[in-house]
Amino acid sequence: MPESGFYSAVEARRTVRDFLPEPVPQEVLNRCLDAARLAPSSSNLQPWEFVVIRDPKARQAANAACLDQMPAKTAPLLIALVTHRETWRRNRDEIVRVFEGRGPLRPSQASYYKKIIPLIYTTGPLGILGPLKRVFSRVGSLFKPTPNLMSQADIRVMAHKSTALAAATFMLALRAEGYDSCPMEGFDPWRAKALLGLPRGAEVNMFLAIGKRSESGVWWDRVLMPRDWVVREL
Repeated sequence: MPESGFYSAVEARRTVRDFLPEPVPQEVLNRCLDAARLAPSSSNLQPWEFVVIRDPKARQAANAACLDQMPAKTAPLLIALVTHRETWRRNRDEIVRVFEGRGPLRPSQASYYKKIIPLIYTTGPLGILGPLKRVFSRVGSLFKPTPNLMSQADIRVMAHKSTALAAATFMLALRAEGYDSCPMEGFDPWRAKALLGLPRGAEVNMFLAIGKRSESGVWWDRVLMPRDWVVREL
């Protein structure tokens, strides 16, 4: 039998645009953040960062960067979900360190994290190797299945996809705890990056407004595309 609690959380999760002022307890936030850390990511490199914005001045600036949308202004808590493209070496090294702490590295682990990952993620000065790797991958694909060795643009897409998986896990965890969220892609990316002091290779993936919905928090009934538009079998 399916776990009804999971499906209940999926069904109850809505994009909420108006929140009650009731704060989100720290223990609830911690559980949801820990759940998000369990989300899948490409090569388990976890290229995300959750920035909890609490300082009043920073919050005011973040609200403005979010174009003063109602969810940002009314939510008791605002989080910036950041994508990092340049942390792969640090995170790769941490994965290897943990594996080695559990015993000798298996040959497959050593090969993947010490050879394959650098091959895929290294794009050279100014990304000059990226186009060459794409051409090499495409030519190889004409003869046998070949993975995309990835340019800087490909790595950016990968990092954002993985970060979005963490966001989805986080939002479902919030709903399971009885709290709501609103993912916001409408924001000023330049002001957001400056506000958060992000380094090169880091971008805001989305802002998440968090709290409990007001009576007017859900603006419209849910609309789903027809199933045969989004599910196809070969």
